[in-house]
Formats: sequence, C-alpha cells, structure tokens
Amino acid sequence: MLQRNQELIDQFNRDEHRYRQRQLRKQKRRLRFSKLGEFRHLILDLRDRMRERRRPTDCISSKWIGGRL
Repeated sequence: MLQRNQELIDQFNRDEHRYRQRQLRKQKRRLRFSKLGEFRHLILDLRDRMRERRRPTDCISSKWIGGRL
C-alpha cells in the first residue's frame, strides 16, 4: 500500500514539474514573440502539450495481473 502511494506521489510530482516547465516556456514565448496573435500562441501551446504527451503507462492492469492490487 505504501509503495503504491509513493508511486502515485512520484507520478504527480513528475506531472507537476512538466506543467511548471510548460508554463515557463509559455511565458517566455509570449514575451519574446509578443506580436504574434492569440491564435498563433494557442497553436504553439498545443504543440508543446503534444510534444510532452507520452503513451500512458498501463499501471492498473499490470498491478491486477501481477496480483499486487
């Protein structure tokens, strides 16, 4: 149980770190390219999200199959 909680906490921390990094890039880009329109900024933000998106880990079924759940 403690192992599972720690895994969830670690996953949350990784996601939070990625979110903060993305927000920093977004702010810097808006300062650097202030003349771009809102639509262009939206497209660039979506591109950043898609770049970071990875295939989700199938942790639930692997835990069930392994008998640890």
